[in-house]
Amino acid sequence: MTRFPISRRGALGLSVGLAAAAGCGRLFAQDATAPASLRRAGRTVLNFRAWERYPASDIPELNRFLDRNPNLSIQWVSAPFGRYRDALIAEFVARTPLDIVQVPETELASWADSGWLMPLDGLPGLDTVLGAATPTAVAGTKALNGKTVALPFLSDAFGFAYDHEVLTKAGFGKTARNLDELRVQMQAVKKAGLAEYPLALGMKKQPGQFWSLWATLYASGAEYFDDNNAPIFDRPGHPLAPILEWYVAAINDWKITAPDDLQRDWGAARTGVRAGTIKFGYMAQYALAEFNVWPDSKAAGKIRMGLIPGLERNDVATVGYAHSVGLAAATKDKDAAWRTLRAYAGPDETGQFTMPRARLLSEGGRSPYPNLVADAQVGDLFKRMTVGDTAPFNMLSKLGRQRKGIKTTWYPEWESFMMSQVQEALTKKTSVRSAITASATEARRLAKG
Repeated sequence: MTRFPISRRGALGLSVGLAAAAGCGRLFAQDATAPASLRRAGRTVLNFRAWERYPASDIPELNRFLDRNPNLSIQWVSAPFGRYRDALIAEFVARTPLDIVQVPETELASWADSGWLMPLDGLPGLDTVLGAATPTAVAGTKALNGKTVALPFLSDAFGFAYDHEVLTKAGFGKTARNLDELRVQMQAVKKAGLAEYPLALGMKKQPGQFWSLWATLYASGAEYFDDNNAPIFDRPGHPLAPILEWYVAAINDWKITAPDDLQRDWGAARTGVRAGTIKFGYMAQYALAEFNVWPDSKAAGKIRMGLIPGLERNDVATVGYAHSVGLAAATKDKDAAWRTLRAYAGPDETGQFTMPRARLLSEGGRSPYPNLVADAQVGDLFKRMTVGDTAPFNMLSKLGRQRKGIKTTWYPEWESFMMSQVQEALTKKTSVRSAITASATEARRLAKG
């Protein structure tokens, strides 16, 4: 797979070379699941940017689209999600020719404000796409000025994944409703020798991480920011402090979470659950497909998903995400790029949500379009994913909500600073209160510009 960075000169040369190959058919037809297979003889070359863990259906479905549109070719370049933001910003600044770009939810506001994403309002078919999506997914496509600058791509909510057999062996019939109960359960699992470090929190400092912390905060009925994106998490009585104190104790005192959890993102934790080495963790709903459906999973049939334990209860809310995909403002062929984007993220030329449906089935969910859930194949997949325990799974979909604060140009910078402060607190290099105060002060400073 081609990786970033790619120079402007290199991208231009590659585009010219692809265009010169017109009439030669597919350049790399041997594997229709590999990104190289999208490099066709079509004279219009669209430069597509994605993060590496793209849905398994994306390349084959784009190949089918290209079969119906022989005048097009796609140069697909990807980067790991953790480096994707910096890679794209470098390309935007260098004015690398780009057409279609996947947009992490934390970057949409700043990329649009910088003029790197093309407003889509007024383009044919946009209302149909947005009308079929969830409110959270639609909100995830809007810039600070209210304009639509992307289409819904991936959307999901986080729940508490657990090994049902391990929980039962430890003497519990259901998951914890709050953090006090979670501590008791994890200590019982540890004492029974079922897992040395049973709980993964996924606290690596990396863009778009700390999902467990956001989920627990939302389950506790709180926010980091108010509706005006002003920080409120440093106010007296806010739940963030006791939640972080619980995290500190989980790692340092109770030792139910491994010290190296600070170097583990939720993707690594997800792999650990599938491998059977991690028994409990905070996972997006779609991860159940990896655990219970994928043939290589060593935990197949064992993993269930419950609601997120908050300070007091688990049925208030949880964190969700809404990634999108848009057009680069500098695209040279707006019509071709829009036609491809619309088929990729929404309905195709027949009006069917073909690629989103295929993506849902290959990913185990993550769809921003609720009408697809009524599909018989999707229903069967969800039953297999949840091992028949669909109630918590369905409830998470209703409880999920997007993070506040991400619709600012300064969120990514603040997130990085906050993560550093939290890690300092988790390793007891500073106090929880100092970390919270510093993070709130930094948010106010950044907001002032």
